[in-house]
Amino acid sequence: MRTARGGVWLTILLTLAAACSSSSPSPSSTAPPTTASSAPPPTTAAPPPPIWRALPKAPIVGRIDADAVWTGDEVIVWGGVARSRNIEPVGDGAAYDPAQDSWRAIEPAPSGVLGGGGEGAAWTGAVAVFWAGNSPDGPAGGGVYDPATDTWERLPDGPLGPREGYVSVWTGTELLIIAGTLGDGFASPVAAAVDPVARSWRLLPGINGFPGLIASGAVWDGHDVFVAGTLYLCPELSSGCTDTRSIFLAYDLAADRVHEVDLTDAPMGASSTPVGWDGSEVLFALSDEGSVGIALFDPATERWRTGSDAPCEFDPAGYGQTAWLGDRYVVPCGKDRLQIYDAGSDSWEVIVARTSSFNSREGSAIAWTGTDLVVWSGVVDRTGNPTPNSGSVIRLGPA
Repeated sequence: MRTARGGVWLTILLTLAAACSSSSPSPSSTAPPTTASSAPPPTTAAPPPPIWRALPKAPIVGRIDADAVWTGDEVIVWGGVARSRNIEPVGDGAAYDPAQDSWRAIEPAPSGVLGGGGEGAAWTGAVAVFWAGNSPDGPAGGGVYDPATDTWERLPDGPLGPREGYVSVWTGTELLIIAGTLGDGFASPVAAAVDPVARSWRLLPGINGFPGLIASGAVWDGHDVFVAGTLYLCPELSSGCTDTRSIFLAYDLAADRVHEVDLTDAPMGASSTPVGWDGSEVLFALSDEGSVGIALFDPATERWRTGSDAPCEFDPAGYGQTAWLGDRYVVPCGKDRLQIYDAGSDSWEVIVARTSSFNSREGSAIAWTGTDLVVWSGVVDRTGNPTPNSGSVIRLGPA
């Protein structure tokens, strides 16, 4: 009896278990449970586009053609031609700290060292070196400024006298001053280099073999200096010389050897300016009747190629400026936009960045910090041609 009753209960339990099993869906017959991995990913808002913001006013009067260098901590602005009262070269300056968004006045340069006439400035890694030609009356001279001690040391006068319209290039050890005019003639000698550490000058005989050179720009690639511009073939006639041709020189600085690059197949415009070295090619900015183009020269193969055209017209004779960022070229697009050329991808990007000093002035002090483009003072296209001591800054970041 006990065995039979146990068998009956066993039969009932097995029957109930089978019923429960048949009425419950098997795990394989249903959709898998929702897990965190199958949930939709969180959305991330796109960063806002970069826009210009106003700089605080500097503790010095506004001016045109001041030089600017980036030290790694500050943008040092020095020299230029002030227009607040009389139009005159000045020897004072100021330093802007982007992290603090503030200015400080710097010690004025030594007596007789005044800004104006061209571009001649560099940061050596420890000090800033400046040189100015101040044609036609001078004085031509330069100095070395140490921001750590806020002190200057005057450079020796060197072989170069007053001049204007010159260009400069920093090689890592020397600042080269190239070409320029003196009054209605050509400045002579054509070129020299100053070592700001040794406080010494030397002539550059290779470039001095081109006495009628007017340079539009110069670029250093780590070994050679590339200089482009116009060569006047009768420099003895001064401003009366009308026989000219375009010229592009590759100058081996160490060997003092010049190679003139053939421009027969070069895609040059009405105005062609070398603006930078992108690591393998010299980048030229081309402009012709408002259009903006890019040409690139590979010195290893001596081949040219044409970059893509800018999406916006730009009149270099009007108000508006350009900047080379080491890998990108920035050009205004109207009064409130920027067009930026990326040398690596041969493409342009247009940014609606608001109005700025960059788009609406000429002769501003311009510096690139590696992340920020800083533009200060310059002349405004307005009655009286004012030169305010204000400016603009925009964060464009690394490429």
